[in-house]
Amino acid sequence: MIKNPAHTIEVKYIRQIQQQQIELALLKAERDAAVRDRDVAQARSAAMRILIDALARSLRPYGFARKRFLMTIRKAANAVPNHGPAALQHEVLFEGSNRILKRTDASLTAQA
Repeated sequence: MIKNPAHTIEVKYIRQIQQQQIELALLKAERDAAVRDRDVAQARSAAMRILIDALARSLRPYGFARKRFLMTIRKAANAVPNHGPAALQHEVLFEGSNRILKRTDASLTAQA
């Protein structure tokens, strides 16, 4: 059986196009993963910035204003969206505020 040379060339180009589409899909997946990682990192840094700002605002000349700190964190948590990568800020704010409050509790009991 004799093969049609035009058919052979068409098949060759179709396979090249398929390979390029696969490579393009892989590149898009890698890009999407990088974008998600970037969004998560930005959300974490924004939450840490909020946490440090709340801590700095609640420091007084003779101690730490727990109520002011909690009020600032609660306001920030209410402003954070509940869905998407920015929702990670809730976890960071919760864990960070617990760390800060536990340390202040420990320092207060150590002084007493």
